[in-house]
Order: sequence, then C-alpha cells, then structure tokens
Amino acid sequence: SSWSLPDPQSTTFRCRKDCRSLRRRDGLIKYASNNTSQNGEDGVIKRLFELLPLSKKRYCVDVGAWDGVHLSNTYSLLVDNQTQSEWSGILIEADQQRFKELKNLHDSLGNISICAEVSCDPCSPQSLLSILKRDAPDLPHNFDLVSIDVDGMDYWIMANILGLSAPDGSTDSYQPKVICVEFNPTMPTDLVYVQPRSDSIRHGSSLSAFLELATASGYMLVETTLFNAFFVQFELYEQFLKDEVPDTSIEALQSPLSMGTQLYQLYDGTLKLWGCKRMLWHRMPIEEKKIQMIPQNQRQFPFSPSNGEDKNEEANTIREDAIDMSPYCKNCSDDSEDNINSKLHCAAELNSMLEKDGFALVRGTGISGNLCDNALRATKSFLHEADESVRRSCLTKDRARRGYSPMATENFASLLGEEGPNDLVKKFRVGPESESSSSSLYQPNAWPSSEVWGDEEAAFFISSIEEYFEQTRLAADYILTAICDGINANNSDHAQSINVLSNQSNNHTSILTLLGYQYGSRHKKGSKGYMRPLVAAHTDVGVITVLLYDSGKCATLQRVADACTADPTTEEWVNINLPAGPCYIDEPVFVVNVGDCLSELTGGSLRSTLHRVMPQPCKKDDNDAARSCLALFVGLEPSASLTLPHSGENMTYEEWRRGRIARATAVLRNSASK
Repeated sequence: SSWSLPDPQSTTFRCRKDCRSLRRRDGLIKYASNNTSQNGEDGVIKRLFELLPLSKKRYCVDVGAWDGVHLSNTYSLLVDNQTQSEWSGILIEADQQRFKELKNLHDSLGNISICAEVSCDPCSPQSLLSILKRDAPDLPHNFDLVSIDVDGMDYWIMANILGLSAPDGSTDSYQPKVICVEFNPTMPTDLVYVQPRSDSIRHGSSLSAFLELATASGYMLVETTLFNAFFVQFELYEQFLKDEVPDTSIEALQSPLSMGTQLYQLYDGTLKLWGCKRMLWHRMPIEEKKIQMIPQNQRQFPFSPSNGEDKNEEANTIREDAIDMSPYCKNCSDDSEDNINSKLHCAAELNSMLEKDGFALVRGTGISGNLCDNALRATKSFLHEADESVRRSCLTKDRARRGYSPMATENFASLLGEEGPNDLVKKFRVGPESESSSSSLYQPNAWPSSEVWGDEEAAFFISSIEEYFEQTRLAADYILTAICDGINANNSDHAQSINVLSNQSNNHTSILTLLGYQYGSRHKKGSKGYMRPLVAAHTDVGVITVLLYDSGKCATLQRVADACTADPTTEEWVNINLPAGPCYIDEPVFVVNVGDCLSELTGGSLRSTLHRVMPQPCKKDDNDAARSCLALFVGLEPSASLTLPHSGENMTYEEWRRGRIARATAVLRNSASK
C-alpha cells in the first residue's frame, strides 16, 4: 500500500478514493446523448418512446421552451426530420425575444407556440391548466410528454397539470405518459424541499419532493440526469419499462451529489464546506470565511480542559487590569455620593496609569461587544479580504485625513523628525463632515463603492464603521472628562490649560483610522527587513487615542519601557497586553494613550509615550495571521483656544496641529531630496 501518515503540520482533507455509489448505469441512462439537450435528455427520451407503445400521433408540451433549440428537450422530437411527422407540440415561453425565435421555428411545422409567463397560482388565467385548455383545446388528456423547466416553480406547475393544485371543485387535469421536470441538483436526496407557491420565488425543489408528488399521482421515477427527473405512469412502467429499469429507488437512479454543497463543523465552531464551492447560477465562489457563525478569534472548544495558556484566563486578567469607566460613561448623570466617589477613584486610577506609562486599559465605556465585533469584521473584510479595487474606489487627494491609504505610503518616523522606511500598514480614515467650516479638518468621507464591492458588503461596512465612530467618540469625551477631573484633583496649576478639554462641542475633529497589518517581508527570516518595525516609533498627534484590536498574530503594539525616553533608537521596549478576542465578547476593553496635544496642555505630566508596531512570528498561511485595529485619534474643535503651560503661547487647536504636522512634513521633504 502507498498510504502514509498525513503531514502533522497541516490540515489534511481530500475525497476518499474508494467511495462506492449505488447509482446504476444499466438502465435508461446508458442511452443518454445530446442533440440539443444539456445532459443526455435527448437519448433518454428517445429510448423511452422506443419502449412505450406507439400511438397515431404523439403530443408533447414544453414549458420554458426558450428559443426551441438551446438546451431543448423537444427539438429532436418536433424538428428532426426522422420524428417530426410523429409529433405535435405546444411550446410555451415567457421571454418575448426568445418567443419570436421559437415561433419562427415552429409555425411552419404546425406546432403551437404560446408567449406566456406560466403562473403557479391555480386560480390564475396563466396557470398551465388554464393556458392549455384555452390555447390548445385539442390536446389529448393523456398526451405523451411534458417537459417543465421554469427555474423555480416547477413543482407547483407539475402539481397543477396533474390536477393536484387546481381551483376548488375543478376536475380539470392531464395525465401525460412521461414527465420530464427540473429539480434542484444541489439539494440532498434525503431532503424533501418544496419552495413556496409563488411566482416571484425562485428556489427550486428537491428530487425527493418531486418523487412524493409523482408517487401520489400514480407515477414512477425511471431515470434522472444532472438537472432533470423522468417519471412514467405506473401502469406503463409495469408493462413496458420494468425490465429496463428494475430498481426505481433514488439511490439507484441519482448520482451522488456532484453539485451539492456539504457543511461540517469542527470542534472549535469553525464551519467547513465540502463538495461544490460555487454559487452555480450566480457564478461566484462560496467563501468559508463569509459563512462563519462565530468570529475566528472567539472560536474554541467549549469543553477543553483549562490550562495556564487558556485564553479565557488571559482575557479575564486583562479585564481585571482595565479601569472601569462606567461611573463616567454609563452613570454620567448620577450625582449620588456613591457614584461621585466612584468617579474620583476612576479618575485617579486612570491618571496614575497615564502619568506612569502614557497608556491605560479601559472598560465600561458603554460600547457593546456586538458593535465592536461588527466594526472589526468590517475592518478585516475591507482591508484584508476585499479586492484592492474595492479599497482604491475610496482613494482621496488628502489620504492623511480621509479614505484609503495603501501599504507603504505613510511614514510615522517623520513625526519625531526621524528618517526611515515607510510603514507597512493599510489605512482607511473617516471623520466629521461640515459644510459650514472651511477647515481642512472637515472633509467629506470617501466610502467604498457598492458597484465595485457589492451592495450588502458596502452597506455593512459603512453602517458598522459609522456607528462605531459615533459611539467611540462619545466614550472618548467621557474619558477626557475623567482625565480632567483627575488632573484638577492633583494639579490645579493646569486647570486653565485643560479647561478647553471639558468645554468640547460637537464640532470635534476626531478621526477614526482603520489599520490592517499582514504577513510580509519583515516576518521572513533572512530577509533584509526581518523584524524591523511595521510602524516606526512615534507619538500620536492629537489629544488621546482610543484603540481596539482583533487577535491577529502578525503584529503587536510596543511602548518604550521608560515613558520618559524620547529616543526612538532605544532597545528597551515592552509589549502592550492587547485586549482581543474574548475581551470584547461581553464588555470591550480598549487601549487609551496620551497624544502630543494633551501632553503639552498638562506640561508633560501626562506623557505622550513613544510606541511602535512590531511584527510577530507567524506563518503566511495562518488563518489568523492578519491583524486589524480601529484607532480613534481624538481632536478638538479647530477654533478651540489653547494655552501651552511651558511657553505660555496661545493658539487655536488647528494652528497647533498645523505646526505639528509641518515639522513632520519637512522631514519627509528633506528625505526625498537626498
């Protein structure tokens, strides 16, 4: 035997070599052939009527005849010179252009062509029974063949012609000797699926559903092709076909689902596909990542034994370390003594962390875990999964403030006056819009085109990001209020300078930036840039930054070990314990860090700490390698008046920000000129 153990480093999945099918090939299917039919129906029909007794004149009804040629099951009977004298046809087609071609083909042959959209409503004048009684009055009750192919309502049209779906009290029906009807080949053979009786619904029905209908009407299944089932009146089967088709079970007459899509579950909640992985009629792939019920970073076996590496334990530790902001964010209007004391404790704890490290973890912001999950999924979908054409549909001239910024087009080292390679991160920015302000900080947002991405994907992305932006901005206002309270309680010298933070209007200039990190050259051992930063050491322009991460493996956030250090070349860095995955299922945990503006307004007592994004070891084909982040960079109203304690200068926020960016721009220009 050539069998060997699978590769233990990867997942193995393939089709078993010795799968046994009960499908018989010695019946009518061995005569399958195509003249104009799609999957051998011409040959099956020819053989059937060689076995069935000959009548003076044979009649067929073709429902959904198209142009009478393309994929036709009746062309060989009605047009072929060898058989056309034996057959007369009634052909029904709804498409007007195709009907003209159908009529041109059949008028000279004496066949009846009818332009009608057949209804599955038994009371409609356009039901198949009504059409045949009205437009083909000479059609015999037990005519020879009906072929039904209307892409959806086939079950109810078959029921209608057999009199099982007819107006109350009506005894009208036909009993064709042979029925050829289209079933949905993606449905399992053990599934009885009947679509609703509606002309506007196009689902199709399963083979087992047609078998039940046929059996109840006195018909026997005698063969199937890929899309079509053939039924013959029971008496005719017993007399003429039993020897040819001794086994009429679905298992003997239907091939294993070559067009079926199977779904199976892994212990951690991952859903997997097997079989056909394409939308057959829409000609697009079925993507496993889009059918998952549980986000990837939340999937785990619920009954696995706990151990020291248990992610839930890590998540609980992070949550315990996070500062509870609910006295401000959830109970802001509560003036009870207990809540006032809770606010004082919260403000003191928050400012203590920011004074020490420049970074803090917070929870209790009032932002739901579901919203965070949607925003992270939308970010991953846009930055990592969508085609580049989707992202480039929202390029702008000022990509530092709005729209998409491609990989390696920005340089954060310049914010410190340093030179270095461009950052390896994709970005997308949204911010406030204002028609009344001339400030460049207000601009229209540039959203991805629904024409390029699709209506559903674009709508989910826009709604998720807009809602997250609004909710996080409100939470940031409460966080700033807590920071101001903490400063005022400990350092009244800065009360005047930070007063601007507690007098914020809705005319903020905060920008939400979506960040996407992925496996690349800086993860590859031996490459020139191995383990160099994905985003260079920098500080943030603005007041505070509020960050939310998913659990992607390829990147981590680091800060300098000593918050007083201003040297980006230092080798002393520590990882920030990023909340991700289980941390935001019930109560999201965010990273908050001090920006340059707040640091200057507090005379440096709150530190705008150097930080960077570093690659983490991972494999290119890891499903969870890519990492996404949402960063809210909080900005003030452009005209907000600032007083800087160290220099005593007075300026507007927009003037301060413009000067801060100008210094970075000068570095980039100097670097480009070399």
